[in-house]
Amino acid sequence: MNGLLRYTFISLSISAGLFFLIFPLISPYKEFYVYTVPFALTFKIDRLSIFFVILIALVSIFISVFSLKYSEEYKEKPHIFFLGLLFILSMILVVLSYDMVTFLIFWELMSLTSFFLVISDGNSESKKAGRLYFLMTHIGTVFITSAFVLLYLKSSSLSFGNYKDIAGILILLLAVTGFSIKAGLLPFHAWLPHAHPVAPSHISALMSGVMVNVAIYGILRFLFIFGLKGYPYLGILLLILGALTAFFGIMNALVQKDIKKTLAFSTIENIGIIYMGIGLSYWASVEGYKIIAVTALLAAILHVLNHALSKSALFMGSGIILKNAHTKNMEELGGLSKKMSFFSVLFLIAAMSISAVPPLNGFLGEWYLYVSLIGAAQTHNLYIVYFSIISIALLSLTGVIAGAAFAKLYGITFLGKHRSDKAKNAAKTGLIENISLSFPVLLCIVIGIYPYPLISVLGGLISYLFRGLVSGGGILRAFGSNPFSALSPVQTYKNYSYSMYSPMLFITGILIFLGLAAMFFKIASNGKTRKYKTWDCGLEEDNKAAQFSGSGFSYGIMRVFSTFYSTASEIKFDTDVKKYFRKDTVYSEEISDIFEMKVYEPLKKYILKASNYLSSIFETENMNLSLSYVFLSLVLCVIIYLFLVG
Repeated sequence: MNGLLRYTFISLSISAGLFFLIFPLISPYKEFYVYTVPFALTFKIDRLSIFFVILIALVSIFISVFSLKYSEEYKEKPHIFFLGLLFILSMILVVLSYDMVTFLIFWELMSLTSFFLVISDGNSESKKAGRLYFLMTHIGTVFITSAFVLLYLKSSSLSFGNYKDIAGILILLLAVTGFSIKAGLLPFHAWLPHAHPVAPSHISALMSGVMVNVAIYGILRFLFIFGLKGYPYLGILLLILGALTAFFGIMNALVQKDIKKTLAFSTIENIGIIYMGIGLSYWASVEGYKIIAVTALLAAILHVLNHALSKSALFMGSGIILKNAHTKNMEELGGLSKKMSFFSVLFLIAAMSISAVPPLNGFLGEWYLYVSLIGAAQTHNLYIVYFSIISIALLSLTGVIAGAAFAKLYGITFLGKHRSDKAKNAAKTGLIENISLSFPVLLCIVIGIYPYPLISVLGGLISYLFRGLVSGGGILRAFGSNPFSALSPVQTYKNYSYSMYSPMLFITGILIFLGLAAMFFKIASNGKTRKYKTWDCGLEEDNKAAQFSGSGFSYGIMRVFSTFYSTASEIKFDTDVKKYFRKDTVYSEEISDIFEMKVYEPLKKYILKASNYLSSIFETENMNLSLSYVFLSLVLCVIIYLFLVG
């Protein structure tokens, strides 16, 4: 019975994904009503929602197919797959919502279903992560609801159609704060590295690859559709917070031992990169730098898509590793490529994509972000010049550390010798698992090599968001023929050619270089074949402990940037020494999020102290006093309402 329910819910998830993948294409730009009591739910497909609906549906199909085999791990918990179906539907309906009430209903459904999925394992770690996630996501909901209430008071309408260009700075700040909590922007990121690792891996793929993008959808709708275009410093703020978030996220990803926690911090990094593009685009649109605005927004949207594909593949991959080797700790793995050769190649390509290695798709979004930042650094606005230079430096450093983090993850997990019996006895991957990973990985390759059709399609979305900025879609009409000629801000007003990027030319250069290198080594070797043993430090024994560890890999960088970490280490070893190695040596190091230690923990203590103090004041057995408190609260609410209306 459990198996039947499990496969039924998975089949419904796949069907829902296929339906919403096709439906927006055959019925675009229409408004739909679902009549309920006491009000009607309103939905509409526009150019912004259609992009996110297709993205959510596409990734959901991959993940649902993956869960056909992966679901065996949760065969006694069919409710997980029912909640997964609700989670997918709620995300799609959030981005289709066209009035305040509908949006908040499905936003709350999305939050609640994801909460129950986070705690689905039922252990203390998942419950602790779930409580933190529940608290943070509902704080975010309070901010988002406040922004919508202010929109309603300004427009006297619940419909999104009446909110265009009316949101002032207070509304935008409330909305951006609420959505940023959901997305995991610094300093609201604390829930994300706790919730993602404890959730089932296919749910982690949905949360990281899709759910955080729903928050990006909300920010785009508020900033570019609801927002008044008069607050350039809001764009600069998002740019700087995004750069700091990207750097902070990848610095923490580098030092993790848990594969899923590494991927969770990488999600924070990529959210930061997306925010950089959105912030720069918003600033440029306000200040009238049209081409920079278009390029930066294209970079952000491309990165939304690229992150969704790469990160969903990596989280599915982490689920396969956990299922087959029964551990997420990369220090207990190693040598998996010998048993999972095809899967290891798929995982490597996804890791290279998320690390922005050209010519894969992850490089494309970051390239246009660099181009737009360089363009902004050559404007006459002193503030943005300084902030752009700082952002370029942080983005460059982030890219280097990202390469190191994923080199560590892949190298320690898949290469070398097994470090434990768990890795030694790891099972092989199944056909369905390999197929489900192959689709997003293949898209990463195709989009990276031939991005022109995608950029051409995204031109319509960018034109929609920049309604009056790009008159008649003038700059975007060039997408169809040569998209890169339209998206070179530096070249446009400085006639510099270094802003151009052609994936096919890059691939051709790489192939020519490899061919020449092969010819050189062939000639230099004089046709002789030489065989040597791998150097093993002069040791005679075959000891897997002689391998480089993940901690050793990241130790140097961690010490250079020790200010960013809160560490506690301990070493225990046996006195018995067997030749070169002690019989038993245990080194443990705990690395904590510095924001949790320095900000959230003290804040939690102050809140508990304040709540206990207020409880002692307001808890009373006097009925008259209690009624007086209620009356004063109502009076305060009326005063706040009159202030907001006025």
